[in-house]
Amino acid sequence: MHISEGVLAAPVLLAGGAGTLLGLAVGLRCMDVREIPRVALLAAAFFVASLIHDPIGPSNAHLVLNGILGILLGWTAFPAIFIGLFFQAVLFQFGGLTTLGVNTLNMAVPAVIMGALARPVLRSNSGLFAMMMAAISGAGAIIMSAVMAAGSLAFSGESFVAVSKLVFVAHIPIAIAEGVLSVLIISFLLKTKSEVIKGNTHSRTAKLGLVSIVIIQILIVFCSQAHAHKVNLFAWYDGKMIMAEGYFSGGNRAMDSTVLVLDSVGKEVFHGMTDKKGEFSFKPPGNGEYRLVLEAGMGHRAEALVSVKGMQSGTAAPEAVQAGLQTAGSPELQGDGHAAEDAHKGTVTLTSSEFEKILDRKLNPIKEQLLRLAEQGDRVGFRDVVTGLGYIAGLMGLAMYLAQRKRRK
Repeated sequence: MHISEGVLAAPVLLAGGAGTLLGLAVGLRCMDVREIPRVALLAAAFFVASLIHDPIGPSNAHLVLNGILGILLGWTAFPAIFIGLFFQAVLFQFGGLTTLGVNTLNMAVPAVIMGALARPVLRSNSGLFAMMMAAISGAGAIIMSAVMAAGSLAFSGESFVAVSKLVFVAHIPIAIAEGVLSVLIISFLLKTKSEVIKGNTHSRTAKLGLVSIVIIQILIVFCSQAHAHKVNLFAWYDGKMIMAEGYFSGGNRAMDSTVLVLDSVGKEVFHGMTDKKGEFSFKPPGNGEYRLVLEAGMGHRAEALVSVKGMQSGTAAPEAVQAGLQTAGSPELQGDGHAAEDAHKGTVTLTSSEFEKILDRKLNPIKEQLLRLAEQGDRVGFRDVVTGLGYIAGLMGLAMYLAQRKRRK
């Protein structure tokens, strides 16, 4: 659902940005100062829920909760979702700042629409029909968001049409899960604090805040073991081939993903697919700098630069490598023909393939350790989540301070 940087076409980015600005203007106009804590708490719930992902195929789908936000917030779901996506982009590199408008629009518009359809039913009914409407609202918001995200990709180029279909299919299980989750949450609210949905007074803010805090605590428990689903590309030149490994931040391999190789002027040199281990190899045609672009589907994209030096095109590599242990320098420097002959007898002749295998055995543990360190650096921990929640709380406090100062004037 989070579309990454460098994927969408400029007209799509501009349209998404304009739509989000309009939605934010309406949402902020509809938001009373006493509703700021409620919006902040639900923004925090959205922020945490999006970190809980489900690996589907080569990519990941995640919880959104935009249906629930639409029911409880209405138009103010726009600023809540915008704030959550902004801090996810800044702290975890989910999506990106240039795609913030499109991502917000794709998630907030379905929230507003499904919320407007569900609220009248929930205010006048608390039975089976209300639960059905809650399920439709939760699942329908995800389906609409998936359709809009798929459309954003499809309008950005023909190469994304197949990816856009995968986006829609991958979110069907998430839609079912969110439909069930919406029923549980709305049912709980109708039984315990029905005025949260049915009431129009501002007293519902404090009561909804308590419920939101409980939801956030539950989500953090799941999120502490979850990982961001940003895709990464680890690439290097081994002296003969350009090697690359694609992986998601949680450690899942980016298998069956497209890899595009570009030269220093941006010309396509080669394209292929990663294998089941997320690995890819390519023999460069010559020296220079190569840019590898990994497309892992559903808007996930990563790039890596690899510099190739010392490659002699048209010249065969040595077939054998002389390796020996000499304690007193080379035979020529010893000045003794017998010593040179003895030293020669002590050498071990290795073919180039045997020497490369020895190097691979020695270097592979280092390569794996670097890869694991890179994965650990991308993992989202409890401290990262709390940091994001702290930023949201700080933003809420600043907004309330400015609003109160304006009212006093």
